[in-house]
Amino acid sequence: MFNNISATDFSSFAAPIQKIVDLNTATLTKVFEAQQAAAKKQMSLSQARAKAAMEIKDVEGFTAFITEQSEIAKSSMQDLTESTQTAAKDAKAYFAEVQAILTESQEVVAKAVPALTPAAPKAA
Repeated sequence: MFNNISATDFSSFAAPIQKIVDLNTATLTKVFEAQQAAAKKQMSLSQARAKAAMEIKDVEGFTAFITEQSEIAKSSMQDLTESTQTAAKDAKAYFAEVQAILTESQEVVAKAVPALTPAAPKAA
């Protein structure tokens, strides 16, 4: 029935899957590293601000601390906006790459399909 099946190279079917696995691994590694860096930065900032708060000795020090906090909040909001935009661009690029891999895999399957098609019965 499937006379040509032995001539089909099934290893080519796994290649797109491996590409997606590799892409997912690289993408998740990048995301985890970025999150880890952001968490470390936030912890350092929190520790520095706690130390600064403990060093307040008078009204002028308190006023300076509040002013610094306001500037830090503005900077943090700007950083968040930029990282969100970067994440959106990265997600768009990721999905474009996945789509390209899937399109490529369809071409591989389309080329292999004739080899998997059962041979037509011969007329008697």
